[in-house]
Amino acid sequence: MKVRVAMRKQKLMGLVVVLAVAVLGIFAPGMARADLSAVPNGGWDPAFSPDGGKIAFLSSTLHTPADLWVMNADGSEPRRLTRRGAGDFSWLADGRTIQFSTRRKGFGEVMTIDLDGGQATRVADLPPNASLPVYSPDGELFAITVAGAQNSRDLWIGTSDGKRLEAVTDKISVRSLFWGPDSRKIYYEAGKSYGTGIWEIDLSAMTSRALLNNFIGTPRLSAANGLIAFPYPDQPGQFSVHTMKLDGSDIKTYDSPRLPGRLLAWDAAGTGVYYLGQDLVAKASMAAEPESEDMEKPPAALHDSSAPESEWERAGVTSLWHLDFADGVETRLSPPELHLTAFTLAEDGRTALLSGVLADSYAGEVFRFDLTDKTMTRLLRSRGSSWMPVATQDSTKIAFFTNKPGSDTLKVVAADGAELASHPGIVQEGDTRFSWLPGNDGLAFFSSRGFFAFDENGPIAFPNKKDHRTFLYADVSIQSDKVLLSSIPRYGEYPGLYLLEREERAFRQDDLRYPAAPEVAAEFYLQPKWSFDGQWIAYSDREDIWVMKADGSERRWITDYARKNAEGDGNLSLASHPVWSISGDMLCYTRMLYQQEGLVRELWVVRRDGSEPRLVFSEPVDSAFYWSLEESTNLPFFDVTDERLIFTALEDGLPNLFAVDLKKAEPVSWLQELAAKLDMFSSEAKNDKLQRLTDSGAIYPVLLFEDDRILYTSLDGNGESLWTMNSDGTGKKPLVVKEPVAVEAESGEDDVPGDVK
Repeated sequence: MKVRVAMRKQKLMGLVVVLAVAVLGIFAPGMARADLSAVPNGGWDPAFSPDGGKIAFLSSTLHTPADLWVMNADGSEPRRLTRRGAGDFSWLADGRTIQFSTRRKGFGEVMTIDLDGGQATRVADLPPNASLPVYSPDGELFAITVAGAQNSRDLWIGTSDGKRLEAVTDKISVRSLFWGPDSRKIYYEAGKSYGTGIWEIDLSAMTSRALLNNFIGTPRLSAANGLIAFPYPDQPGQFSVHTMKLDGSDIKTYDSPRLPGRLLAWDAAGTGVYYLGQDLVAKASMAAEPESEDMEKPPAALHDSSAPESEWERAGVTSLWHLDFADGVETRLSPPELHLTAFTLAEDGRTALLSGVLADSYAGEVFRFDLTDKTMTRLLRSRGSSWMPVATQDSTKIAFFTNKPGSDTLKVVAADGAELASHPGIVQEGDTRFSWLPGNDGLAFFSSRGFFAFDENGPIAFPNKKDHRTFLYADVSIQSDKVLLSSIPRYGEYPGLYLLEREERAFRQDDLRYPAAPEVAAEFYLQPKWSFDGQWIAYSDREDIWVMKADGSERRWITDYARKNAEGDGNLSLASHPVWSISGDMLCYTRMLYQQEGLVRELWVVRRDGSEPRLVFSEPVDSAFYWSLEESTNLPFFDVTDERLIFTALEDGLPNLFAVDLKKAEPVSWLQELAAKLDMFSSEAKNDKLQRLTDSGAIYPVLLFEDDRILYTSLDGNGESLWTMNSDGTGKKPLVVKEPVAVEAESGEDDVPGDVK
């Protein structure tokens, strides 16, 4: 009987997913929809179609997942093909279809989309997390790699008609696949770091052998001469190019001192290779001028491994270079002002597509480059972004990140947009969270690089700075002088919870992991959050939500998912990211429900003691948005009345802001959970309970308490700019930054707190 009930429940849960998909796009009929095919914001990884008439590429704003786009070869008529995220992609031979990888429901999958439009469809029968298929020259077979045991990727071979697909290697970490001309031999690089060799599999005889057992870079096959080229690491950070025949014989070495990595490609004639490289300059200890950017060969000392120290080193931007095997000359092709990240070649070998940035670029851009006359055309431009606004409690000051000055900068403005401070260069990769310090007189950063705090007088010392390895989350109390910090203090330890109290120019640290009196304690302390009066703390232990008083007493969990998960009765549930109501009487948390059909994201509201649970929103997870971004982009929050919950949800792959009326979301028992879901998405209830606040994309929403307004990052037109609106969605207007009047000032370096650079 228990099994039958579970099966019936599973079928109904699948129906919930279908219903949710059907109604998410009709929250507010009649509202204008965002133009998801607007001009792209730059792009990267471009690739010509087989006939050279189209270019496919990836593009996104700075803080949304990449999507697949296509445009004409001259850069005109760009069109967005996907709306839920895309990764690697490849053109099919028909020139009208593209296959791409994506992660939407929690695992990697391969999709196919047609240039003429329509929905992307999943390539059937491929294992989860499979790579893109690589088709044999005759089109009858394809090869993929699939995640296997011990962090390896196994090689699988299938027939194009879909009748057979099976693994042919086990636990050897296969990558860089390419087929031989006869379509019956396949070659690949093996190894988890640098390759440990090039292997060949003969599918006719089902035999395999190693062609090369030394450490190598990514191999590439030339259709013109049948040779394999690969970068070879002569010593750390220094490569040469090697070639060999398909049987592993006739290995030749070509000096290529400007090659700093593994990316290379054959030229059309098979007489040399292109690669990304850097110029050679004399070391600072030498008086010599930098070497010419053209074709002179570097001094032999650079290749002499017995020399105690090279007199030359690579420096400057990364450019496109060509190495001619006949004379050994390296020639820089792309302009020295363009810093490249990738390149691809047209089938005819006369044109290249370049990904990179110029001095006036805000993000990656795409360029068309003529390899014959060295002319370059900019096909895609990027636009400046502003993101992650954080306001003081009194709404008088707003801090945010922006790249509009030309570099990532932290700006502080008044409520009317007047600029109060600017700190260029302070932002580093991994700075995903920051907040105002108690008293609103300084800022704290908490990210993968550590915890940093400063005010107008300079940095504030943080105790045990070197001991804390990974800073997972920190939160600042709004109405006290304390900071909550969740981190891994030492290698091998679990994330702990620490209280930082500011004393003049330093923080004093107290460990809150273990209760002072014998009582229950959590194993993990993640996403800690103060109540607004500073009296309570909420956090997650990965499965349940906990609360305790600010002094660490009266700990208890207010959800019961860990027990239910352990019993195995139902779907796996994980609760995370608690947020407090303004009064401190309620909490909202995110629940991820793992089902056979996919994942469901739910928002629950409960009393502080865990009573009166209310399911206020549910949606299927079918987008890369939730897998590629920090939760800080879409954390829910209560309005100033505690009567509405404002949150981010996806509509046709685009994140927008919505509000739910909590007075109309009745408490439910756990046994009524399924019925509540069906009611939430019924046609009679959806417009009564849910209100769409934005329609052009929005992330990083925060509440301006004093004004009861919402500050957010708008994605309108595939850009990122700061806007404000009333909490009911009216009165939208951009936050216009008013730069200060230019005055005689000291060096800009003094504007950046020294300990934070």
